Amino acid sequence: MPHGGAPGRNPTVPANQVSPYGQPPGRWEYVPASPQDAQQQVQAAKSAETSLVLGIIGVVMLPVLAPFALWQAYKSEKLGGRATAGKVLGWVGVALLILGVLWLIAVFAFFGLMMNELDSVTRSSL
Repeated sequence: MPHGGAPGRNPTVPANQVSPYGQPPGRWEYVPASPQDAQQQVQAAKSAETSLVLGIIGVVMLPVLAPFALWQAYKSEKLGGRATAGKVLGWVGVALLILGVLWLIAVFAFFGLMMNELDSVTRSSL
């Protein structure tokens, strides 16, 4: 028994790295069974990447793009991909978009009230 391992184990792999299911340690990835599955995985990855890019732009510069980031994230998840970062950034961008629209409404309302007040002051002084 080399390396002090139990009988029946691979002597080149330490005992603490052998999984209970008999699989060697390492990274395992999904291998598509058909060309359609491979194409679906590629499309999901592209949608997830697009979602991330739109989410970053939506948070940093242009919140109008945030709903499109959400759309791409949900599209990616529907295809079997993972777009958590794009979805989170999309929701943050949507919140910023709503706050921005409310701010614009408040500015225009304030501007309208000021113009109305200015108009009433100028009419009363005539």
